[in-house]
Amino acid sequence: MIHRTPLDKWILSKMSKTLPSANLSQSELEYYQLGKLKETIDYAKSRSPFYKGYLKHFTRDGLTCLEDMRRLPLTNSEHVEGRAPEFLCVSQSEVQRIVTLRNLQSSQGTRRIYFTASDIEQTTDFFHHGMSTLVEPGQRVLILMPGDRPDTVGDLLVKALERMDVEGIVYGFVMDPADAVQKIKRQEIDAVVGVPTNTLSVARHEDSASIGRGRIKTVLLSSDYVSPAIIREFERIWGCRVFNHYGSTEMGFGGGVECQAFSGYHMREADMFFEIVDPNSGELLEPGELGEVVFTTFGRQAMPLIRYRTGDLSKILSGPCPCGSPLTRLDRVRGRIPDFVRLGQNHWLGVPDLDDALFCVDKLIDYQASLICRNNQPQLDIIVDTGSSHKRQILERIRQSLTQTVALKNAIEEGAVSIGSVSFGVVRKPESSSFKRKIVDLWNLSG
Repeated sequence: MIHRTPLDKWILSKMSKTLPSANLSQSELEYYQLGKLKETIDYAKSRSPFYKGYLKHFTRDGLTCLEDMRRLPLTNSEHVEGRAPEFLCVSQSEVQRIVTLRNLQSSQGTRRIYFTASDIEQTTDFFHHGMSTLVEPGQRVLILMPGDRPDTVGDLLVKALERMDVEGIVYGFVMDPADAVQKIKRQEIDAVVGVPTNTLSVARHEDSASIGRGRIKTVLLSSDYVSPAIIREFERIWGCRVFNHYGSTEMGFGGGVECQAFSGYHMREADMFFEIVDPNSGELLEPGELGEVVFTTFGRQAMPLIRYRTGDLSKILSGPCPCGSPLTRLDRVRGRIPDFVRLGQNHWLGVPDLDDALFCVDKLIDYQASLICRNNQPQLDIIVDTGSSHKRQILERIRQSLTQTVALKNAIEEGAVSIGSVSFGVVRKPESSSFKRKIVDLWNLSG
């Protein structure tokens, strides 16, 4: 039996505070969101120096339906970099947490995201109801994400789980998979939350078999693209169900989570409004069309974001979810637009393409890909982390799998790229919950 997403009741309860007689339907939700969008625009224009100028030609009277949002200009990370204080809508004394995100490719280098205590409570509330999709009272959850400081993702998860009588245990990013295996056994862990490849390093460790199939009931993966190959590995090794979460720091860490039907993300629609736009033109796309995820926040005190471009590729799914929810869902994010590299004039390659090909290879824990210039030609070099297993056959299987990847196969045949070295090595570990893997593109950079 597939249980209906618990986010439905949660969303309805939030709608009812504004619309006491509201029912859970798409039309009622859209009416609620329209009101919240007007409030957000008024709030941001009256308090934020950035939005006062950026939206000076737009008033709430111009918003008669949700489609009118397309008339507002889009914002992105470049607006925030170096100008974050201009987005701030409260005094510095009211800010409880500041998260600094670094962009090594930007001249400004960093962007800061501000949160008040109320903003953080919004996230904790979402984590509480979202996690009830996959854990039950009395269980224990190992959190393979940072939580040593107040209001970090791990800390907020612990607080959220406490509200449903579930014990959250912060472990942090995995540097020693064998130690993490022992922690799971000693603490009798029922569920694990983590970054895909970092968590996979635990499941594929040689000691992982001692955990026993069925010990871990569920795994929640977040913060990066999740290949179907990775999901199959967790199901094969641990015999568990694997859920996906979608979110970002700018969203307030949480955006949406899969239900037991595993048919797209149920989004945090009482707190945010989501759109899909054409990555090039910025024009609004119809449901079912693949494009860039854009969101607008509701009720954010410190730093509301309006039509903020995420760089993530996805689409809105049509029709009701098999779980019974009547609300729209977002398809699994396919990857980040900036992280795809050009191969010649007609081909693109991204981390999702490599993940789908490489994680089918047994023993692979993680990899690092670089597009470099060698003999004045572009070549793809791969460094692989396979733990203690350094058998040459693994490298041969990886090279073969690469040449069978559709995105690479066509580019190779047309002479746009070739496979360079494939070798064992140390792969960079995640440093924060916002860590994203990417192809190091030295070829296009040099050109």
